[in-house]
Amino acid sequence: MHPCLHSCPARGLACRYSFRSTCGLWHSSRSCLHSRRQAFRSAAATAVLTKPQSGFTIPGVGDLSKLANVDLSEVPDGRYREVEAVSYVSRRRMDQADFDPYEIDTDGLPLVYNEERIASFWKGKPGELTSRWARFAAVSAPWLTKLAYAVIQGKLEERQDQLAREAVNNMEKLGPTFIKLGQILSIRPDVLPPSVMTELSKLQDNMPTFPTTDARATVERELGQPIVAIFSEFSARPVAAASLAQVYRARLRSSGQEVAVKVQRPGALATISKDLYVMRRAVGVYERIIRRFTAQDTDYQLLLSTFAEGLYTEMDFRNEALNMERMTMLMEQSEFGSRDVIIPKPVMERTTRRVLVMDWVTGVKLTGLPPEEIRRLVATGQEAFLTQLLEVGFFHGDPHPGNLLKVTEGPHAGKLALLDFGLVAEIPEADREAMVSATIHLANRDWNGLINDFIALQFLPASSDRGLIIPVMDKVLGPYLKGGGAKSLDFQSLSQDLIRTSMQIPFSVPPYMSLLARSTATLEGIALMGDPNYQMVSQAYPFVVRKVLRNSTSGSALLLRDLMYDSNGNVKPTRLSALLNAALGYVADQTQGFIDFDAVPEDGASIQDTISFLLAPEARQLRPLLVKELVTGLDYYTRDRLQRAYNSLPSLAPRLPFLGPLPLPPLPSPPVFVPGLGFQPAEQLLQKLAPPLSQTEEVYLQSLLEVASGLLGMKCVFLCT
Repeated sequence: MHPCLHSCPARGLACRYSFRSTCGLWHSSRSCLHSRRQAFRSAAATAVLTKPQSGFTIPGVGDLSKLANVDLSEVPDGRYREVEAVSYVSRRRMDQADFDPYEIDTDGLPLVYNEERIASFWKGKPGELTSRWARFAAVSAPWLTKLAYAVIQGKLEERQDQLAREAVNNMEKLGPTFIKLGQILSIRPDVLPPSVMTELSKLQDNMPTFPTTDARATVERELGQPIVAIFSEFSARPVAAASLAQVYRARLRSSGQEVAVKVQRPGALATISKDLYVMRRAVGVYERIIRRFTAQDTDYQLLLSTFAEGLYTEMDFRNEALNMERMTMLMEQSEFGSRDVIIPKPVMERTTRRVLVMDWVTGVKLTGLPPEEIRRLVATGQEAFLTQLLEVGFFHGDPHPGNLLKVTEGPHAGKLALLDFGLVAEIPEADREAMVSATIHLANRDWNGLINDFIALQFLPASSDRGLIIPVMDKVLGPYLKGGGAKSLDFQSLSQDLIRTSMQIPFSVPPYMSLLARSTATLEGIALMGDPNYQMVSQAYPFVVRKVLRNSTSGSALLLRDLMYDSNGNVKPTRLSALLNAALGYVADQTQGFIDFDAVPEDGASIQDTISFLLAPEARQLRPLLVKELVTGLDYYTRDRLQRAYNSLPSLAPRLPFLGPLPLPPLPSPPVFVPGLGFQPAEQLLQKLAPPLSQTEEVYLQSLLEVASGLLGMKCVFLCT
């Protein structure tokens, strides 16, 4: 018996406690975590009874009220991330031959996120660092004390909403770095419980503007010329402001081109780098506390490193300009072709690390449009987003409402404008294929295949207990599939239910998956404003089909069979029809599940388009499967027609007026000569050549005829009777 089973109150189940007050259902390689928690409670309760008046003492950690007095130089640095390590964040500047990833600015701070150099820089400024740490400790220590008391008293679940609200207030007090961290954590189900994530999602990036005189000074210093020498017009006030920068409307003197000028907030690099250093120290201090009364396996150092790298990279506007150029190129080369989407073109000769000059776009946020306009532009935005995600593997990591505009003036009026490419993620081809595979396995309720996909995507460890996980998957995900009966079929509801599985299944979220979840939820939220019945995943089915058809690997061939065949190895005609329509961009407006591959659109592809597609190179993997089914269908149809014809022979007897057909005595079946076999009774020969269809074969033929009728644009009565 596992050692924890003797002492765990959930007898018969391995126990894994977290600060969510939830007993999970999987084994831990460590000693019983529940026992550890009980021991912690006992020791901490003793500490409460004997605690000094100055604050609350956690065994092995110390007095929380004295966190401000911690000597940061004594806190271990932890692991340093390699500067040139492979990253999910798009760092286009690293690809340039003349770019030095170890370059520093005039103050000595690295221009590319470099944990070791940032640590070295701030260790040399103990006064500034101590001041910031003191502020951080003063805000966080009281909250952590309340958290510890809630755990000790067994009232965490009761108090976690209030604790979450206080955490949001604290992050807003601590400034932009902590606000952005909270926004990232709001989509980390492996780190936080649902109620806390909901509160964190309310964090707003509201920052006061900085003086325009400072912005003008930054532009002149970065571009090496007076404002009036570069711009014939420059707005007196910013038109937009955020935590890292603010934007001005201007006009280039040399060309008369109207442009947007994005200017970095003064001191942003120093402020952000200092906060990131403090966060690394905080991880070193608080991780010891967390390990005392949680069983989380999350690597907090890695979590912070990936967040920090993305934030640091956003401060390099030259990198953002290169992201914009690359995204434009990839979208134009894709099937999407950027027909209805525009990305502002950067003016590279006027762009530096702190100043970005780009085309001006006059537009309106999607959230301020009428529902019919939202529906049209969201469809365009989704197609662009899925192209980025599944086709080119280079996607916008922050498509919030302010970054999606309907263009209202100029030659691109009516199109969708995508703004702000400071944070762009790159997804490996293998992961893109695993996403498609997971979608198909989920639709088929192939839980074993879905676990393989989740392992490939690093959601689950390779050692996952499938016998434990599959029932949980079926219970949580099953309702969202066809016939599951879920009341809500939107991505956010599914996300919340997936979050709840973290209480029963040990999973983690890869860094870019957090960005993907946030981007998808944002797009869906906007879409639901225009259409309350919008179903995002169903609308994405054409991309799944095209991705599978274009990939010639053996894995894609198996996925194609999964799309078409049922568990008994038979083609599902409705799926075939839905697949052919999806390949041509047609999907059903409403489905019976979050993912429903059997939903056939009412107004689908024409027979001409379908035939053209089947003859095109894109359908090369599909044709062999269709030929096999066509042969089977013709066999069934021929047998059925011959049987019907033979059985109708009696009706051909002569008919007398007013009396009907003449009654004829049963006649022996006439012989038919068959080479090699001689004369055979006709009825016996018919049974050999065209045996009657079984009930299963009749159902299959009927379905196939209905699909064929739909594709041919005629009523089934012409083929089915």
